[in-house]
Amino acid sequence: MSEDTAQQVYMRITQKIQDCRKQLDQIDVQVSTNQRESRLAALTKREIEGLDTSVPVYKSMGKMFIQENKDDLLKDIKSSEDSRALVEALEKKKKFVERDLEEATGNLKDMIKSMQATAAK
Repeated sequence: MSEDTAQQVYMRITQKIQDCRKQLDQIDVQVSTNQRESRLAALTKREIEGLDTSVPVYKSMGKMFIQENKDDLLKDIKSSEDSRALVEALEKKKKFVERDLEEATGNLKDMIKSMQATAAK
């Protein structure tokens, strides 16, 4: 393998490794955000379900609060609570990206070993 070709392959593999690590970081942030939102929604739902229907409930809208029907608010919370499916999809994507990272790292190690073997001759 010529030096230029080896350098190009090395650059592609290291770029792939960097991209995979960046994707893993983004996925981790998304998972933690969705898990936090899901826990918050479950807590809010539990608190609101314990309230009497005569108690007024409010929904945050930016810097203000709007009075809303208890049932409507519970429906909104239910949709927020459904982020578990999204977390599962992100976990699958994370496994796929981790496999790509392992493969790219293995390719880099193999390339370095072959170059060292060639240089030792």
